Amino acid sequence: MSEMSPADTRVFLFHSANAAGDASGAMDKVNAWLGKDRANSAYPNLKITDITVTSDGTGGVYTLVVCNLGAGKPREDF
Repeated sequence: MSEMSPADTRVFLFHSANAAGDASGAMDKVNAWLGKDRANSAYPNLKITDITVTSDGTGGVYTLVVCNLGAGKPREDF
């Protein structure tokens, strides 16, 4: 993971309870959030530094998205 200041880091957690039954729709909320236009928001330089998808043990998934507000050095592979 990149070197990030805690003050410039935000972590978002999404839960998709029906991932096993609707694999294509499991990431809909995450994708909608990732595609959001932030140009006029409080965080216009938000950069994704890591995305982790983990089973919730009951057929769903947790998606953890770690972001940098733009002051650090985010990964380039996202």
